Amino acid sequence: MRGPWRAALALALHIGFFALPSALVVGLFGIAALAYRYEPDNGLRAGLATAVVAGLIGLGMRTVLRIPTRPRGTSVGRSTQPQLWSTVERIADTAGVAEPDQIRIVSEPGVNVREDTVLLGLHPRKRYLEIGLPLIAGLSVSELRALLAHELGRTGAGSKLKAAVHRTTTGVERTAAGMIGGPTKWLFTGYVRLYTAVTAPIMRDLESSGDTVAAQLEGKRVTTTALRKVTGIELGWRDYSREYLSMAVAVARTPDLLLGFRAFLEHPDRSKELAERAKQAISDENAHGDHERTSGLTVGQRIQALKRLADRDDEPDDRPAMALVREPRRTIPALEDRLMVDGLGTRVPWPELGRMAGAAEAAHQAARLSASVLHSGVSSDTTVAGVLACLHQGQGADLINPVLDPGLNPDEVDQAVIDTITELLGAAVVDALVCAGHAHHELDWGGPCQVRLAHGQLLDPDRLVRPAVVDPRLIPGLHRHLVHLGVPLDHSRPAAEEPDAVLAGIVSPVRYSSRLHDLLVTDRGLLFVPSASGLVSSLLAGALTLVRRKENRQLEKLESTPIAELRERADAQWVDSRDIATARLSQRGAGWMLSLELYLDDYAVSKIDPAGTVPGDDDLALLEVHSTPDSGARGAPYGGLDRVMGARMRVEDQQTRDE
Repeated sequence: MRGPWRAALALALHIGFFALPSALVVGLFGIAALAYRYEPDNGLRAGLATAVVAGLIGLGMRTVLRIPTRPRGTSVGRSTQPQLWSTVERIADTAGVAEPDQIRIVSEPGVNVREDTVLLGLHPRKRYLEIGLPLIAGLSVSELRALLAHELGRTGAGSKLKAAVHRTTTGVERTAAGMIGGPTKWLFTGYVRLYTAVTAPIMRDLESSGDTVAAQLEGKRVTTTALRKVTGIELGWRDYSREYLSMAVAVARTPDLLLGFRAFLEHPDRSKELAERAKQAISDENAHGDHERTSGLTVGQRIQALKRLADRDDEPDDRPAMALVREPRRTIPALEDRLMVDGLGTRVPWPELGRMAGAAEAAHQAARLSASVLHSGVSSDTTVAGVLACLHQGQGADLINPVLDPGLNPDEVDQAVIDTITELLGAAVVDALVCAGHAHHELDWGGPCQVRLAHGQLLDPDRLVRPAVVDPRLIPGLHRHLVHLGVPLDHSRPAAEEPDAVLAGIVSPVRYSSRLHDLLVTDRGLLFVPSASGLVSSLLAGALTLVRRKENRQLEKLESTPIAELRERADAQWVDSRDIATARLSQRGAGWMLSLELYLDDYAVSKIDPAGTVPGDDDLALLEVHSTPDSGARGAPYGGLDRVMGARMRVEDQQTRDE
């Protein structure tokens, strides 16, 4: 079934989702009234039962209908950005769809229409058009217009019936994603599967219609290029955030984000790499798309469909998309401040930020080296000269052991020792040169910051120190070379404090030591906090909005509280990664069990109740954690568990891992 008949069936099904429960309640009350007429006692009992059913249905519907659609990003008005608004209005008029009530700039790369609706999409209230700020840096005017045309066109170009199907489909999917476990979600998820199965062909048709509108307005070549570039921009934005925006956080300074991202994208090495990765990502998505997508098309499928369309002869507008922004020199920094960098600190140019961040990172790594030296017990001399002396005596492995990942595969330890010493010693050398004024860091959009010596020559610290780390007999030669470079060999940093644990995710609740706990998985170990919810409240959370909100607030509070603060709680128990000998995660029916063998000797740093463990082999303690029927995950706890355990963990059922 295709076309308007399927759309009509979908809307009838959606209306029935609300009408049938109402009809059921009315019918039950009618039966109760009829029974009361002939047998009052039975009628009263039937009426009471009907009231209970009506209350449960009402609570369930209230839960479903109270998932809010909150606008994201920051709004830009017609008066402040007239050219952007006029572009969107022309596209909406050409596509035959409603104009957005607001245009909002968001931090994620992409274009998206979000609608605030009543009854899960049956009646529209407000429409928001979200435009990702990174796209303004990476696309041309024509490419951005093509994406806007596609997004507006796929909301139901030329068909009010299909527009309603689009609203309801996105409404039920968003609502299901916003619900937590419980009977209401279990029932509603079944309805979502049925409804999206009915609407999937329509949603795919709408996706194609959006591409057709884009091709008619800007040409199929521009539209195809825009699709490919958006994939690369999404990949590039993640890399840019991880490699460069993290610098701003480290030194509490505000850079020009969009200008930096544009420079990042235009670097020859980056642009080539991102183009290849985007091509591979599109190919991989196309290979698995038929199995993973039910209501959309892959980028590869859309590109193939575009090739069959006629092209326009008009010349595309190759100006940067920033040309659509009024007064970009003033507007873009203001948008950046409101979206992503509020409170970071003084705005500085990227070259200065690179210099500051490079120096800060070298100092941090030098402090880590000092901490490793002191914790190893090999030496108390944390200077560069002291470290060289230990390496010359063949004590490198012992010296660096405190900072090695305890979950390393035994076959990887030797190489990890070499790599870690090289990294930390090289950073200490650079830190010494920077502090002495003999070197500085330079920003490189193609990779990590480079180190330039005072006379202009680039310095590769890895190439400088690695040969001597691999072969300690070369240490005297390295010593002489460092003196020649002007490295103050008595340089050292105060030992770094133990880094704060970073939360990967939460499993709530789990059963440990015969009690329910919330399990917080971090990169440093596992934290058990007594759970504030039980099985009954977890089940009620699916039907009672107040209970659901309370549980969410409790878990959100756990997520936002520093792990160090949680560890100080008297009822919290901490299992440090360094005390874990082995781990086994096994599937047991619908649940799982995590078994840990722990070193709990005098050197252990874990804080756990001995009553929660049993004696194991080889003087180890055995700790077991079990999931519960209502265990739910927030974040990526299973992936975090995999990373923190490393080679020590054996997984007996791969389905328990994060995908």
